[in-house]
Amino acid sequence: MADFVFDVFVPNGTPTYTYVTRAEEKNEEKLATALDMPKMVISISGPSKTGKTALVDTLLTAERIIPVTGHSLRSSNDLWQSVMRWIGGPEEIEKIKERVLKAGAEGRASAEAGLIFGKGRAEGQINGGIELTSATSEKFGIEFFEAVVKELRGSDFVVFLDDFHYIAEEAQTDIAKSIKAIAERGVRVCIASVPHKSDDMVRANDELTGRVISIPFDYWTVQELEIIAKNGFSVLGVDIAPDVIKRLATESLGSPQLMQSLCLSLCLEKGIRNKQVLEKRTEVSDAEYRAALERTTLQTDYSRTVEKLHTGAKERGTQRKEFDLKDGSTGDVYRTILLALIENSPRLSFGYDEVMDRIKRFCIEDSPSGSSVQLALKQMDGIAKGIKKDSPVLEWDDDKLEVTNPYFMFYLRSSQKIDQIHTGKSGMV
Repeated sequence: MADFVFDVFVPNGTPTYTYVTRAEEKNEEKLATALDMPKMVISISGPSKTGKTALVDTLLTAERIIPVTGHSLRSSNDLWQSVMRWIGGPEEIEKIKERVLKAGAEGRASAEAGLIFGKGRAEGQINGGIELTSATSEKFGIEFFEAVVKELRGSDFVVFLDDFHYIAEEAQTDIAKSIKAIAERGVRVCIASVPHKSDDMVRANDELTGRVISIPFDYWTVQELEIIAKNGFSVLGVDIAPDVIKRLATESLGSPQLMQSLCLSLCLEKGIRNKQVLEKRTEVSDAEYRAALERTTLQTDYSRTVEKLHTGAKERGTQRKEFDLKDGSTGDVYRTILLALIENSPRLSFGYDEVMDRIKRFCIEDSPSGSSVQLALKQMDGIAKGIKKDSPVLEWDDDKLEVTNPYFMFYLRSSQKIDQIHTGKSGMV
């Protein structure tokens, strides 16, 4: 039987004891109202790791959600086939395919050559003796679409399409049109995406304008994150000092998932695995606090990303200038930027002037020029997009630097990776 602490602090799931209703946001109320409105598509947008999925899971319960992720979708056919797989299993999928293929074979036998399947060999492929053409594929899509309508129309089930922004741009138009059509047929659809991609679906099909209910998320406040810790430690019968809880909340950078991870790591570091008999405050030393942070970095390996950003863009025949830094190391403009960003207090968003101020404070004497910093930030933006085009860990737009993933900034601050790069040590952190 798993230790109780894993039921209390849940980093990668929907918590029960530590779920927090955000009073100011009123997202639960907004989602409940949106679900009551017929023929509307719900769009939930918010930064990574801010609890979008947990909201849906908590309000709807797992039994009502039909989950699909944007990663795997290349067409509306893929979307509704995934939904039917959840509803009816592989057997239902095969029945639909068999029906389509049989109809296609009968149609080909009775049609004049070239009228229906004339392009089959050129643009299709052989499947059990039947040539799959674009016409056949389209028929698959129609069949799956109609099957989903038949099963879900007017029901309490909700198709939850997470990470819509990961769908290839050329496929978004087809999928957006299909979502509009199925919502009009009475099937509930909820989309989740990141803020700067929240309008992708409407842009893919402008006919969705006025048919989408938007529920925007924002990063959590320190006070909201503290409630997670207070509730969880109370359930476990543990008294942790308020200043320790505040430090954890500040380090979580607005992410409830990261706060769950940090609280869990602190419990494991202190040997707290089940409910305690509350007798006195559980003291947390600086060493234990630091160990809890490092334990959490093991769940988020950005070592390769940090290495590439630290190395920077390749340059021919140019020796980069080195600067003396307050951590006792020397480094070029790339190292200087990274170390300046992780100085206290933790942040995810930096204006250009703030970036320069931090750099100047972190350099002992000379510091990189504004032009070299701007060029390096532009290169770092390209490096991040090269690693993961759809969800880079940071973005630079000439006057503002945004770290888009709290876990990346946490890893940058709390792992030993940058020190290891400087000393030449290898190994995973």
